[in-house]
Amino acid sequence: MAKPLTFGALKQAIIDSLSPDLLEKKYAEQLTPDDPPETGHCAVASEAFYHLAGGKRAGFMPVVCGYAADGAGNMAFGADKLAALASGWRRETHWWIRGAKNGQRGAGEIFDVTSGQYPAAYPYHNGHNTGFMQPQQKPSRRAQVIIDRVTEVLGAARLAQYRDANIRAFKRAAMQQSGKQKKPAFHGLKP
Repeated sequence: MAKPLTFGALKQAIIDSLSPDLLEKKYAEQLTPDDPPETGHCAVASEAFYHLAGGKRAGFMPVVCGYAADGAGNMAFGADKLAALASGWRRETHWWIRGAKNGQRGAGEIFDVTSGQYPAAYPYHNGHNTGFMQPQQKPSRRAQVIIDRVTEVLGAARLAQYRDANIRAFKRAAMQQSGKQKKPAFHGLKP
C-alpha cells in the first residue's frame, strides 16, 4: 500500500507538471532561464491543487493578492501599491489556497504551491478570499492539464484517498463546530 499523500508530495508533483505552455502570455514573456519552474503559474497551480485536494467540499478557499512589482524583487501593497504603479511598476497578482480551521472554510493553513518563485516569505496577510473564474466549479482547461499530469504520476486512487480524507476531516470538524454552537446556554435554575 502506498504511503498517504502529503501536501509536500502533491506540491512537488504539481510543480513538476508545470510548463511554459500553461502560462499566460505576459508571464511567459517575462520568464528568464534562472526563474524557478513555478514562476508565473500561481493561479493555475493553485486551481489544480484546489480541485485535487477536495475544493470547497474540503473547506479550501482560493486567495488572491494584488501588488505592484518593480522587476528587481521589490513589491508594494495597499496605498504604496498605487504610488508604485503610478511610477511605472508592474501590476501583479499572487494566488494560493487556504485550508479550513475548526470547520470554517478558508480560515486555516496556507497552501502555496508556487511559493518558491519568491525569494522571501510572501506577505499572505495582504490577500483576500475569492473564487476562481470557472463559475461551474470545474477546473479550467489549463488546470485540467496539470490535474491530468499529476494523476498520471501519483495515481487516481492515491489522489482520491487524499481528497476524500480532506473532505471527511472538514465535514467532521464542521459538524463538531455546529454541535457546539447549537447547544443552548443554560443560565439559572431549572423551573
